[in-house]
Amino acid sequence: MTHALHVWADEAQMATIEHDGRDDRWSLRYAEPWVSDTQSYPLSPAVPLAAPPENYPSASIKRFIEHLLPEGRALDVAVAYNGLARTNVFGLIWALGAETAGALRFTGEAAAAHPASEPVLREVSREELDHRIAERDHVPLTVWDGKVRISVAGLQDKLLVYLDQPLNEGGRLFLVDGQRLASTHILKPDTANPQTPHLAVNEHFCMSLARRMGLPAAEVELLRTPRPVLVVRRFDRTVEDHKGRARVLRRHIIDAAQACDLPVTYKYERNLGNAPAVQHIRDGVSFERLFGCAAMTANTAAARLAMLRWALFQFLIGNSDAHGKNFSFFVRAGGLLEPTPWYDLVSVLQYDGFDNELAMAYGDVFSHDQVSPFALADFATRCGIDRKLMQREGQRLAKLATTQAQAQAEAIDYEEGQEQAFVRRIADFVAEQARRLTQLVADAARVKDEYL
Repeated sequence: MTHALHVWADEAQMATIEHDGRDDRWSLRYAEPWVSDTQSYPLSPAVPLAAPPENYPSASIKRFIEHLLPEGRALDVAVAYNGLARTNVFGLIWALGAETAGALRFTGEAAAAHPASEPVLREVSREELDHRIAERDHVPLTVWDGKVRISVAGLQDKLLVYLDQPLNEGGRLFLVDGQRLASTHILKPDTANPQTPHLAVNEHFCMSLARRMGLPAAEVELLRTPRPVLVVRRFDRTVEDHKGRARVLRRHIIDAAQACDLPVTYKYERNLGNAPAVQHIRDGVSFERLFGCAAMTANTAAARLAMLRWALFQFLIGNSDAHGKNFSFFVRAGGLLEPTPWYDLVSVLQYDGFDNELAMAYGDVFSHDQVSPFALADFATRCGIDRKLMQREGQRLAKLATTQAQAQAEAIDYEEGQEQAFVRRIADFVAEQARRLTQLVADAARVKDEYL
């Protein structure tokens, strides 16, 4: 039996998706008014506004939807609370699709909710949030008042909230349902895993460092409940005053894996893992695939430069887990892509006991410690980057990182004792990486072309 879901971008009906559950066949039809609008955009490059002669590939539609779902425990919770199978992608987006990453909403109703209808706001006090974080092993953080709330993709615990004004001005946190308002911030509490201490502080440091260096990272703050909670301002949301009332506008975004029309499991370059029998298989998102997405942007040179800086910054902070879902694009009118601000910047190498294989290789090198001048020269060649440009950018970023990491480590955001000691350790690590990168990119620029 075939069922339909309606896709909305703010108040406009964008498309209808149909699913035949027995054969797991998917189809998509854009709404005529949407297609004729000069400001419209497709869901992704794999499903353009102009339908191909034989219609859209069923698997591409399913892959796009799958990327909107949470991962890990958040997905398990959604499955359990909604009585669904983990493989029931259509059922999950039906249950969770009222608010996804970006602009899209999915409903079973063919008529949109009236935009003037009042949203339902449910305040979350700091005390209640602290209590819920403490008991999240028993009651998942995505479950409130007996209802599962969608969490954006990723493995960490997250809660999507609406913030009525800045935290330093007494802003309050709300869970929100309705069309006029939507979540504006993402809460990421510290993990309870002793193997990843100070994770919220770690991400706050790395995100703040990027912004200090003039790089396009999302805005972050630390909220104390008193437990540390990272508060990330959503760059796919803007708040405007509409007739004296706040209104949240949504912006459509896709990640690099969606742009490449690859499954969620292909977010790592070695999509089958690093066991000897399969480590040569590299069908997932690589730097080469990522840089290839620049051809779909309005300004190819600017997009490639943003990607180069992103790749070099990950090296500076030691983020071995920078994968294909950690780089995203705004989807502009007509389907042109534009890199979004950066997010999920963490110095993963601060933690022992993890497999720190690089999510994307520099050349053929998947080990951070083994990155060599030849590996960076190979990386630049595969990605179509001039090595002299890489040298200039690498050395510029290294110089900035050295001074700004020390300044960030002295920021008042971190508590005396363990937190301050931890961020100073990251700052020292970044300074050492900066010295290393300065020499690596200089040597890479001198590698002879015939060796590559």
